Amino acid sequence: MGQPALHKRSLLQLFAQTQRHHIPSMLPLGQSIKNQQGFTYLMVMFFVVMIGISLMTIGQQWSVTMKRDREAELYFRGTRIQHAIEQYAADHTVQKGTRPNKYPLTLKDLTKKPKRFLQTIYKDPMTGEDFELIKTKGEIRGVKSTSQDKPFDQINFKGAATYSSIRFEATGAASGTGDCRASLDSPFGDPSCQKNTPASPSGSTPESPTTPSSPNTPSNS
Repeated sequence: MGQPALHKRSLLQLFAQTQRHHIPSMLPLGQSIKNQQGFTYLMVMFFVVMIGISLMTIGQQWSVTMKRDREAELYFRGTRIQHAIEQYAADHTVQKGTRPNKYPLTLKDLTKKPKRFLQTIYKDPMTGEDFELIKTKGEIRGVKSTSQDKPFDQINFKGAATYSSIRFEATGAASGTGDCRASLDSPFGDPSCQKNTPASPSGSTPESPTTPSSPNTPSNS
């Protein structure tokens, strides 16, 4: 009876020793799992930050692209209105009997038949609102944007600190001479204008310190 009890006690002691050896051996495995989880978390956070930076960069580039597109549209619309006003003023020599004003009183006057100088009344592409009108004695001489942002384009808008300082102002008919450019209803120009003294829309007046140049300016020979 004594030997079996002794043998049983020895087995229990051996089992206890085995468990004591196994428990410490499991701790490094748990720590390793925690380390792997921490590393995975850091990698995920790194990728999240990188994706955020990439999206921010793409967003900025897209914003610049959209702004440049709006600038190009501003130049197109502004010069179209400027040329339409110049042609409207040049046409006054023919329309004196029915039209007392030399320059339009509203932009809508430029779109009226039978002789339309402007296809539609454009909005300011920089703000989405109406252009600010440049008037002299109640008559419209030109338009300009109301945006206070700085232009990217320093070729067409050279020296302009803000979009609002860019004046698309008629200059051709100011001295009583037409620019002879074509209107929508007269694609080959107005025969009544003085072709020997075409006006240049790039000319500056005291009221227009920043007037964009036009690629459609006729040249004298």
